Amino acid sequence: MKGATLRKVVFLLVFLVLAGFAAREFLELRHFKETVIVSEAFTERRMLSDWLPNLKNTWGDTPVYFFDSGVPGATTLIIGGDHPYEPAGTIAAYVLMENLQITSGRVIVVPRSDMSASTQGIVGNGYPQFLHIPTSWGQQVYRIGDRETAPLDQWPDPFTYVHYPSGQNLAYQDIRNLNRAYPGRPNGTLTERMGYAIMELIRNEKVDLTIDFHEASLMYPVVDTYVAHQRAEELSFLAAMFSQAEMPMKTEVSPKNLHGLAHRELGDFSDTLAVLVETAEPFIDRVVGRVTEQLMIDGKDEFLQRAADKGLLYTSYDINNAQTIDNRVGRLLTSAYQLINVYNMMHPETPCGAMFPLYTDVMTNGTGYYLQNPAEVDPSRVFEN
Repeated sequence: MKGATLRKVVFLLVFLVLAGFAAREFLELRHFKETVIVSEAFTERRMLSDWLPNLKNTWGDTPVYFFDSGVPGATTLIIGGDHPYEPAGTIAAYVLMENLQITSGRVIVVPRSDMSASTQGIVGNGYPQFLHIPTSWGQQVYRIGDRETAPLDQWPDPFTYVHYPSGQNLAYQDIRNLNRAYPGRPNGTLTERMGYAIMELIRNEKVDLTIDFHEASLMYPVVDTYVAHQRAEELSFLAAMFSQAEMPMKTEVSPKNLHGLAHRELGDFSDTLAVLVETAEPFIDRVVGRVTEQLMIDGKDEFLQRAADKGLLYTSYDINNAQTIDNRVGRLLTSAYQLINVYNMMHPETPCGAMFPLYTDVMTNGTGYYLQNPAEVDPSRVFEN
């Protein structure tokens, strides 16, 4: 009896030690702060709760950055981080923020739209917690995060998620998916409140063009694609055509009966031209091997190459010239630039004169080249996210 009790005590102590190590990693990710640098075009930092006060002091609140030229023109909103496990979206938003020049109109950036989802890892997928981008001055560190709002902040999930206001039934976990929660409601779940606050930002700031950055599986038909609301259809087709000079892009029109997504609800419930951009994420497919930070950086996976050889992918893939972080960040930036460029051609009386690094720049110099050293810039331009 004594021996059995001793074994139980030993097992309990081992469990507590392992749980302690795990808890430390969970807490580190939960409370980690990213360093954010803004360009000299920056004018104001607000919080999402400014458009919905009941988000204040919750993990649904998130910073919103304004870049105002002071010259009349269009307002463009860039959203990153609806799905934090698609890291190129947020990193592209940060690169844009650090290097943006603007001669007319305004650019508003929400780099981490679902802050809660960025504070936990993907359950059961073995994803690394952080992504380290090499620069000439060291490494810049970013959280990777989950697809959905953390259960710590919104729980429990229902058996079926009924989208508001359409009444459409969706998968239960999508109740914590910001890109299934638009247009949201002011007294709904935390995720619905985030969606509603973004809608209020768009409506109150009279946003003309909204661009939502995402990454997608290579085995998903809508990859390397603009997904556009019907009112932004012509805009997106022309942007895709002009993008061909640097990299191929496709265009899909938002299905009218698929609710909750940015490219549907933002356009239906506001006057903005809503476009979602998907680039290829070479570690989200279930066929890939071990998901490591290196895979997230260089995109090289032998199993994905086998899938490409068998014609199972919806975009090109070559393990020797894979979808690197530079490729994906650059693709999102050029996609945004061409949308703004075409908008300006269609509305020459109210242009948004935004300039920032493009696909060719990032592929030539690397993402890290466009990330500034926080120790060498004016402290007033350095923030924590």
